[in-house]
Amino acid sequence: MQPVTFLEALQFARSRKIVLPDEFYSLDLKTRQMATTVSFLSGIQQIETVVNAVNKSIADGSTFEDFKKLVADNEIILSDGYLKNVFRTNIQTAYGHGRWQQQQRNKAKRPYLMMSAIDDSRVRPKHLELNRIIRHIDDPFWLIYYPPWAFMCRCTVIALTEKEAMKLGITSDEDLPELAKDAGWSTSPLTFGEMEAVVDQKIADSFLDKEYLLSQKQAIKAEWTASKKLTSLLAPMNDKTRDLFDTVANTVIPLDPTIRPSAIRTFLDYVQGNDTALTAYINQPAIGLAEDVLKRWVKDDMAKIHAVSANTADVVSGATTLAFAASLEVGKVVTLNAPLLLAGQSNIMIQIENAKGLGIDLEKLNVGEGVLLELGLKLVVTEISSVNGQYVYKLKPLAI
Repeated sequence: MQPVTFLEALQFARSRKIVLPDEFYSLDLKTRQMATTVSFLSGIQQIETVVNAVNKSIADGSTFEDFKKLVADNEIILSDGYLKNVFRTNIQTAYGHGRWQQQQRNKAKRPYLMMSAIDDSRVRPKHLELNRIIRHIDDPFWLIYYPPWAFMCRCTVIALTEKEAMKLGITSDEDLPELAKDAGWSTSPLTFGEMEAVVDQKIADSFLDKEYLLSQKQAIKAEWTASKKLTSLLAPMNDKTRDLFDTVANTVIPLDPTIRPSAIRTFLDYVQGNDTALTAYINQPAIGLAEDVLKRWVKDDMAKIHAVSANTADVVSGATTLAFAASLEVGKVVTLNAPLLLAGQSNIMIQIENAKGLGIDLEKLNVGEGVLLELGLKLVVTEISSVNGQYVYKLKPLAI
């Protein structure tokens, strides 16, 4: 049985009339952080299958037995105990993330948080030590201890008004425990998924080349940073964006179901003119691994979509921005540091000759007319003319 892809999982969810959160549309960016939890699985496709199963359970309220059956249907063999760990930990993490966002939105009225552990025979002593600790919502304490902070952690956090916090007693610095190192887990809504303490310990214990392992850790951390940055740069989704997303997804699934949701989300920001923040970011000189990773992701995403919807016209023309046109002069070679959309008519037009095979044809994806040129394309300016107040800049691909 072939593993389920992200877009196929989306199509299935839609058919079940499951309302998915916006985070689903960039789910693939979270694969590495979730992969830490399911690290015993042998391949990334299996990881994706399990992660999809967890997210399906979150979306439609499925039981553990439903989750276990979905994993088994994809021919992934894991023990009940391990599956239960994956299921409960990731469900708790998703709810914890949602709870944190709600508490942030309401922190003007309820600026304090209180840790609440379940005091029964199954609670771990270290978790019980955190019970009823009260700190301000902006206190760094929550960057380490916001639950879940261990596998199958059942702790939660209660938001309090200042009056309630004062009545119950705000925990002093002297009374705060230091448990994170011993717990072997360091996670929060802000550091969710890195589990850096665990990684560091595994590197320290390994007999492999430490320098190599540390370089791999930095690469993984750069991907995590790039993941969070890309998510923050993409415009919020609205009904129009979701409709366009579905249109593109339904078009490309038969052609290449491995195209990821984040590729379509990034593409739609450029199509809808919501690319200002993303374009500004990737136009900056890379000052670290994360910037390199993000730029590579955007380039690879555009290439995947381009492969199924390449422009076939010999000449491409469309309106562009004044800022881009102002940088052009005859004989100049231009390298696109970000995808460039050519669409519609205006008094500033770009015309590209010998354009067959260049750019993404929006019409092929049923999202309008125009061509989106990919990041990294090199063009040379051959002519600039003005007729009746309309400026036309002619370019052609640089011969290699």
